[in-house]
Amino acid sequence: MLTDAFNILAEGFETAFFPCSLVLLIPGLATAITARQESSAALVGYTAAVLVVGWLRFSARIGDTPIVVVAMGFAAAALILIVPIFRRINLVSAGGGGIAGIAAASLWEPCVGSEFGALLVDLPGGGPGSFVMMSLYLIGLVAPLGVVGAILHAIPNPTLLPVRPFMMFGGGAAFFVLAIATAVGLIDTVIGQLVQWSI
Repeated sequence: MLTDAFNILAEGFETAFFPCSLVLLIPGLATAITARQESSAALVGYTAAVLVVGWLRFSARIGDTPIVVVAMGFAAAALILIVPIFRRINLVSAGGGGIAGIAAASLWEPCVGSEFGALLVDLPGGGPGSFVMMSLYLIGLVAPLGVVGAILHAIPNPTLLPVRPFMMFGGGAAFFVLAIATAVGLIDTVIGQLVQWSI
C-alpha cells in the first residue's frame, strides 16, 4: 500500500511537467498571482476544489459542468481575488481559489499514466481509499504551485508592495482570457492539443 501511494504521488509530480497539466497549472498560477500575499490560502482553496470536483467527475458522481458556468467561474474567481469585499482576506482568497479550482477541474482532461489510469478505472466503485490515492496524485501534480505560493508568502510585504497591482491585474487578465476562451469554445481545441502533445 505504501509503495502504491508513493508511486501515485510520483506519477502526479511527473505529470506536472506534461502539457496536458497546464489546464490545472495555469489557472492555479493565476490564482496565486492574483491573490498576491494571500496566495497560500487561495491555493489551498484551489487544490481542495480541484480534488473534490476531479474525484466527483471521474468517479461518475457528477456529470460535466456546462461551459457557460465554467466561463463564469473563471470570471467570478478573478473578481473575488482582485476585489476582496470582506476583512477576512484569507477566507475570501480561499473562496476565490476554490471557484477557480472548480472551473479548472471541470475542464481537466488528465494525462493517463499507468498508476493514475488504474485509479480512474477503480474510482466509480471506489471508497475512501480511492479518494486518498486521488489526493496523493493531485498533491504531486500541483506541487509546482505550492512552490510558487511559498515564494510569494515568504516575500516581505514592503518588497512585494510595488508589484502587487501588476500581479493583481496580470492574474486577473489571465482569468478573463480563460473565461472568454471557454465561453467561445476555443478551450476544447486547446485542451485536445495539449493532450496530444502529452502522449
